[in-house]
Amino acid sequence: MSAAVTVALLFFLSVALNEQVTEGCSCVPRHPQQQFCSSDIVIRAKVIEKVPSTVPGLTAYKIQTTETFKQLDKKRIQVIYTRTTPTFCVISLYNDEYLLSGRVQDGRVILNLCDLVKPWSQLSQLQKWYLSIYQKGCVCEISPCTGESCLNKMLQKKCFIGPNSYDLEKALRSVCVPGNDGFCSWQQILEK
Repeated sequence: MSAAVTVALLFFLSVALNEQVTEGCSCVPRHPQQQFCSSDIVIRAKVIEKVPSTVPGLTAYKIQTTETFKQLDKKRIQVIYTRTTPTFCVISLYNDEYLLSGRVQDGRVILNLCDLVKPWSQLSQLQKWYLSIYQKGCVCEISPCTGESCLNKMLQKKCFIGPNSYDLEKALRSVCVPGNDGFCSWQQILEK
């Protein structure tokens, strides 16, 4: 089996399982839209300071939300948490503005290594703009494809990334959204 086929198969299996693997402090590569759609919250926020945490195993940060892209409830988020174990995989936040995504667990917003946690200044204008469009594409599924599965591009609620379909570089500059016909497809939406 060629190296390219092996890599494609490994990518397909890891993404098809749709599990976030934190092995050696790394995660299965996912499109930012997938990270957005699987998160309970996605916000732009300024980290004010690290504050004492009352929850063992979690580090607490006081934040000021400046923009909300996705949130399950309308409660104002003032504190977010990151996991403190294992110690070599900890997310450290500093007094800066970030794009933050995470899950709500027991009423707390908890960020992990595989969430969207990026300094706001490191995002391109296009990436910032796509944050307002990703929600529309959450009805679509982004899937890897290999071999013959790449040939069937007409599945209603799927956008494919793979060797004979949309490649990863193009996908990172695109959004998977449903069209008027209900079929999902990759679109490069240019900022107005």
